[in-house]
Amino acid sequence: MKRSNIIEARRKQVNPLVRQNIDLSFQIVDRIHEILQTKGLRQKDLALRLGKKEAEISKWMRGTHNFTIDTLVSIEQALDAPILQVIHQKDTNHAYEFEPMMACEPLPDPEP
Repeated sequence: MKRSNIIEARRKQVNPLVRQNIDLSFQIVDRIHEILQTKGLRQKDLALRLGKKEAEISKWMRGTHNFTIDTLVSIEQALDAPILQVIHQKDTNHAYEFEPMMACEPLPDPEP
């Protein structure tokens, strides 16, 4: 598909953070579409499983919806499949390190 120079010029003016948010939103929608397709389901089926109207799911699936964590968890449960994968990487740019926290027995009361 040929790209419009005008659109490309406007796209370059979009705040990088906004662009990143939109890209992530589209990735989420793509993942939901992939799960639905794999399971032989439609948006209507997702709406029924979530107790929502099909029109609301359709709005979500346009790629501009700001998904909350609660909504994502509900969708994951309704589809019995993960949507997001969080990857933790060690940040080597900082001069400090965090020590892992562990559960432990309560400390004894100090001696009087």
